[in-house]
Amino acid sequence: MSGKRQAEDLDESSPAKKQKLSNGATSDGAPTPAKPRPALPAMEAIAKAKRALELQKQLKAKLEAAKLKAPTPKAAPTQQAAPPAVRPPVPPHSLQPGFVPYGQPRPGPKPTFRPAALRLDEQGREIDEFGNLVQNRTESITTLKVNQKRPELARMNQEALAAEKPDRPTTEEYFDEGIGFRGMRKLDRRRRSNFEFVREGQFQKEAEIARIRQEFGDEGVRQLRARQQEEKRAAAQATVDANLIPLGARRGADAGAAAGPSVPQHAIPEVEWWDARILVHPESYAPPADSDRYINEEKITIYVEHPVPLDPPVAEASAPPMPLMLTAKEKKKIRKQRREEREKERQDLIRQGLLEAPKPKVKLSNMMRVLGSEATADPTAVEAQVRQQMEDRAQAHEDRNLARKLTPAEKKEKKLKKLVGEANEGDAPQVALYKVQDLSNRQHQFKVRVNAQELHMTGCMLMANDFCLVIAEGSLKSHKKYGRLMLSRIDWNQTLDDEQQEAKHNSCSLVWQGVVQQKVFQKFDLEICRTEAAAKTFLKLKGLEHYWDLAKGHTSE
Repeated sequence: MSGKRQAEDLDESSPAKKQKLSNGATSDGAPTPAKPRPALPAMEAIAKAKRALELQKQLKAKLEAAKLKAPTPKAAPTQQAAPPAVRPPVPPHSLQPGFVPYGQPRPGPKPTFRPAALRLDEQGREIDEFGNLVQNRTESITTLKVNQKRPELARMNQEALAAEKPDRPTTEEYFDEGIGFRGMRKLDRRRRSNFEFVREGQFQKEAEIARIRQEFGDEGVRQLRARQQEEKRAAAQATVDANLIPLGARRGADAGAAAGPSVPQHAIPEVEWWDARILVHPESYAPPADSDRYINEEKITIYVEHPVPLDPPVAEASAPPMPLMLTAKEKKKIRKQRREEREKERQDLIRQGLLEAPKPKVKLSNMMRVLGSEATADPTAVEAQVRQQMEDRAQAHEDRNLARKLTPAEKKEKKLKKLVGEANEGDAPQVALYKVQDLSNRQHQFKVRVNAQELHMTGCMLMANDFCLVIAEGSLKSHKKYGRLMLSRIDWNQTLDDEQQEAKHNSCSLVWQGVVQQKVFQKFDLEICRTEAAAKTFLKLKGLEHYWDLAKGHTSE
């Protein structure tokens, strides 16, 4: 008893007991005046109680659904049911997750998922706990629309094949159900594929058709095939006698009507229809009684009967489009765009790692900005390194210029090409003949000879008493410059003596200019001949005697 009294004394000395005594009565049992409590905490308590009741109803409904009955006290049958007592407010900690009311079973631990053990045999196949092979059936699911349509297409093909197959007899006397359709199945078997050899000339024909299609389009191919079909029909009718086909018959759409059948319709006539027009008696080749001529010459005229014209097998190719002439501003813009494209391609190759990235171009002006801390650590060494890089870049520039520099032989060839023009392989040399009335002036002789040598032309100046002949052989570009000299630049009437200028009129004219097979002269020389016979003899040795006759018969306008 003493222990129980001490426990009660301890309970009374606890803070909760003191608070309860202070709210209701003193420790001696004397009542204390009650203080008025605010209404708001009471409303909150009622609301919390309602929420607790709702949670209990929900939990009870879940337990009934799970067929779990909560323990409820059973009342005595003789006693009347007591009125429901007012439940105290639910403490706040009961609303926390995981709280279970008194008298209800606590839920057990949640089951944890553990994968089944994987067992493999010696060959790496999956087996079960008894050592049997596990058959895994995997079903492939198609995601592409093409694969999704395949089952539908297969079903449609089977339906089409079933529709094409005729109904096989099953009720006739000769039908054996034991054998079934075994004999009929042989007819449905697919024939075995044999060797298919390529005929000779097949690929050549395909290549020819491809070339015609590329050059003339589909129309040219259609015309070619039509011509081939016509040749096949003509070859099939090769047995027909060509003399039995009427002249002027055009092959084509009306070839069958014009050529006639393979056998003659009528007997051979006494007179051919093309001869009947010019015969005196159209019915016979016999001459008349009063004359021995059976041809009427009056009907023979200057006109000629031409064959029927045929269309060409392919259409004529259209002229290529004219090149577009660009202004200087447009050309500059195009060059800029091409440079940008080349630079962009180079940058793409550098990003892909196919080209090495160029090193930064360091100079004394940007040394501190590019190198940064390295330049600050050792400025003297960095400056020496930058100067060395600048010298290397300058030397590389000089090496590139030296590599592009032309050799003396290339310079000579370039100068010759610019002066004479580019000599294409196979071009025949050009020859020009100039007729000069008087070539006694040494200034004129010097100009004619030296300009020809500078333009790399060959030939000769043939001087005679009647006139002078200048023969020049060279390229087309050289002839353009030399002709301007001979016909425009030189004043042929200019002489040292003014009296001779008034006495004789001098001129130069172009006799002939054309192409020859090869050059005759090795260099440009001066040849003086006193007479015409000597001049012709000189040219005859070269095989050019006709040049003198051509110049002699030429008259200047």
